[in-house]
Amino acid sequence: MKLRIANIRFGVTGLFVTAVMGGMALGGTFDSQSVQDGNHLLALARFYIREGHSHGNFMCLFNLFVGIILNNLELSERMKKICSYSAMIAIFLPLGLALKGFAGAPADFPPIGLIGIIGVATALIILIIGAWKTKQA
Repeated sequence: MKLRIANIRFGVTGLFVTAVMGGMALGGTFDSQSVQDGNHLLALARFYIREGHSHGNFMCLFNLFVGIILNNLELSERMKKICSYSAMIAIFLPLGLALKGFAGAPADFPPIGLIGIIGVATALIILIIGAWKTKQA
């Protein structure tokens, strides 16, 4: 039960942060010179900030989904805990994208987002295993 509440709280709080704060960061980095001849040009740094904003919203919705469905699956408590923490670690993907954008999108930026990708993959694999076991039960 605590894991469910943790994922739901994390998802709701993260949605607020990524939607509101990410939107403000995008609005604050808008450049009036980015529109030329009616075409919107997107700087690479702004691209990464936008990707962090949109991926952050998805990862938080993913945490809400995990919080809602995890207790209904036929998994051990250990697997549920790993799935819950992996889903929360997934926020490193949009965090890494946004940080790269705020740093000016250097080519040698450390791959922070890789931690989030591993978290999402782990949580999804565990959810698939749990759905398969629940279907068979």
